[in-house]
Amino acid sequence: MVAIVHTDIIDRAQRGNPEATGALYTHYHQNIYRFLYYRTGDPQVAEDLTSEVFLKMVQALPAYRLHSTPFQAWLFQIARNLAIDHYRRSNSHPAAFLNENLNSPEADMDSKVDFNLTCRGLADAVARLDEAQRDVVLLRFIEGMPIAETASILHKSEDAVKALQRRGLAALRVMLIQNEEPYDKSR
Repeated sequence: MVAIVHTDIIDRAQRGNPEATGALYTHYHQNIYRFLYYRTGDPQVAEDLTSEVFLKMVQALPAYRLHSTPFQAWLFQIARNLAIDHYRRSNSHPAAFLNENLNSPEADMDSKVDFNLTCRGLADAVARLDEAQRDVVLLRFIEGMPIAETASILHKSEDAVKALQRRGLAALRVMLIQNEEPYDKSR
């Protein structure tokens, strides 16, 4: 989960302080990149879009009002909008694997294979969710955002986010059960 940045840093960045702007970049870069990577499935596109997010942040920062929207929600709104624009331009929605950097070096080979297959299945299932459900699942469970902040990013009510989350998780459960292979004890 992303910690909240102190309002003093945001205020200094709004006044053009490069160190404060750099601190915002350092604090949020990894989370924005991860969100965009899961949305696009392409590390290069995710890097490009992440750069665009922070460029737009710098351009729009003077107009940002702290008390209207939490900063993290505002930044993820920019990222989500850029991802949507990217989808419209490219007309594709590739799946990203959810297992990046999750393998531990001490895991045995069987565990790694099983883990990768599970993650691949989960990533495929997440990619098949409709866009709103996918955004809710990514923001709530990958980024660890609370419902209120997720609602703010998606411009939806908290009840709508809860409903999308419930439907998205139910759809994931069905897809994962359908893709599950029965365990063969004779092997």
